Amino acid sequence: MPEYELTPDFGLNQDDLDLPVIQTLTFGNGKKYYVRKNGLPYLTAETDSISDFFDKACLFGKYLCIGTGHTVIFVNLETFASVTMEVSLYFGYFFQHGDMLYIASGKGIAAVDSALHTVWKNDRLADDGVIIHEVLENREALRISAQESLPYGEYWKEKLVSLKTGDQIV
Repeated sequence: MPEYELTPDFGLNQDDLDLPVIQTLTFGNGKKYYVRKNGLPYLTAETDSISDFFDKACLFGKYLCIGTGHTVIFVNLETFASVTMEVSLYFGYFFQHGDMLYIASGKGIAAVDSALHTVWKNDRLADDGVIIHEVLENREALRISAQESLPYGEYWKEKLVSLKTGDQIV
């Protein structure tokens, strides 16, 4: 069992009343995310109730990562300190590979390492949406689809993005 686990809820009942105090962090009022530590309820984080299909959370090393609206919230699971990152247009989703977290947004991708340093950020990949399909190890690239707008409509274009720099590979 992993040390930290993201769960849909704690499912607490009367027999669970002797559990240790659960840490609660409030970033808004409405949508809740729950983390267990070593199988026991540990943390509740609440964000705004105004959410959409793209709102997601994941565990990345010692961090709870919550994507909502045009923001990503990183909560340190040891200290409960939090930092935020703004993303362009809207938050899309998280994609983890090795010790990197890729954050897809409406306009591009940000690559974050396990210490939460932004390794690179490219907001020039799409007009309204990015899908990360896979990592191509032999090309040192992400294979993505990016939605682009043209005078006659929108379409999805496949692209390669450098794992090291975030630049589009031609």
